[in-house]
Amino acid sequence: MLTALQVLKEELKHARETFESTANDIAEEHLHKDLGGLSHPLGATYAHLVFSEDVIVQGMLQGKSPLYETTWKDKTGASEPMPAMDDHWSENNTKWGKSVQINFPQMKEYAKAVFDTTAQYVDSLKEEDLEKEIDLGSWGKKPLVHMLYAFLIGHTYSLAGEISALKGVNGAKGYPF
Repeated sequence: MLTALQVLKEELKHARETFESTANDIAEEHLHKDLGGLSHPLGATYAHLVFSEDVIVQGMLQGKSPLYETTWKDKTGASEPMPAMDDHWSENNTKWGKSVQINFPQMKEYAKAVFDTTAQYVDSLKEEDLEKEIDLGSWGKKPLVHMLYAFLIGHTYSLAGEISALKGVNGAKGYPF
């Protein structure tokens, strides 16, 4: 029988494969195209996932500085990092998403580093670690299993869907399958 940790590892791997195979071929001409409304351009959507995962895994879960502040400082492929997840995040993120410029090949290298770091962290966990409570401030306390499922796996799947839809609106094929 599979353990909860084994299921989480498999789901994270599958979510990552879905995201990467969907986003891998974003065309340069679509990377910064603003489709109007509240949606972000494709490049900002991709960058949002990577920066978020970096902050969640390095900062919230491990208490470390995100890679974009340390080993990947000024090398992420984004003209500026995603804004801090604070009380003004929603407003600041909307502005950031409409203005950030992405060097996609460089961003994919940063993504690989973030995803590898996440995999190393998840591989280091033991089953009993999943019940550890993470203090999210005004969002309350959540068990690590919730953080991994909702904030990593669920977020990755949802942004794969968003990228698929944005590609479709741009006239490109969304999901690769």
